[in-house]
Amino acid sequence: MERHDIVRWLLLAGIAAGIGFVILSTVGIFTRPGFDLKRHAISMLSLGDRGWIMIATFIGSGLLTLLCAVGLRFAGAGELWGPILIGFYGAGLILAGIFQAPAGLGFPPGTAADLQPVMDTGAKLHSAGFMLAFGSLIVACFIFATGFWQAGLSGCAVLSIAAGLAIPAFIAAGISNSMAPGVAFYVAAVLAWLWLGALAWQRTGHIATIWRARRDAGR
Repeated sequence: MERHDIVRWLLLAGIAAGIGFVILSTVGIFTRPGFDLKRHAISMLSLGDRGWIMIATFIGSGLLTLLCAVGLRFAGAGELWGPILIGFYGAGLILAGIFQAPAGLGFPPGTAADLQPVMDTGAKLHSAGFMLAFGSLIVACFIFATGFWQAGLSGCAVLSIAAGLAIPAFIAAGISNSMAPGVAFYVAAVLAWLWLGALAWQRTGHIATIWRARRDAGR
């Protein structure tokens, strides 16, 4: 397998991470008894009898994102800090999977409906993973936007800036309760994965173009 093929598969790992995360979390939202997206964040799907599915989703998607970060580095995207921040995003997901969100507000079933989540050490580390992941990804949006703009890819730059503004806006709306927290965090997560998937796909096409040019030049 040639180097460009390896880089391509590394980039596609980021797309697979997003698809898997969105599908599995969405299935959990509609199939887990007692779960209400208006009241519960998707990270709470890691609790209860089927919580292992969401735990595996967090950790698996985080590992795939780390592979994507390596691919972005080899693809020459985002200079140095862009891929590093994507790596931090993956590391944050893994941390959020290892340490679970606190039970509360009636979930998992058997938990009192008026019980507020208790932020013990595990819950604080889960929140730290959440902040590391999204904080890193938001900054990465603007770093890649700068690179796209300098390369004359204004459409990609605008989309990256839009994602970098929309994601924190939804997170802030959820934290402030101006929007149902679970819905706000879910939308932010979907936007994050859409942006990362689009970035990985764009870079896949970029390296394919470079490889074809080098191959034709060598004839």
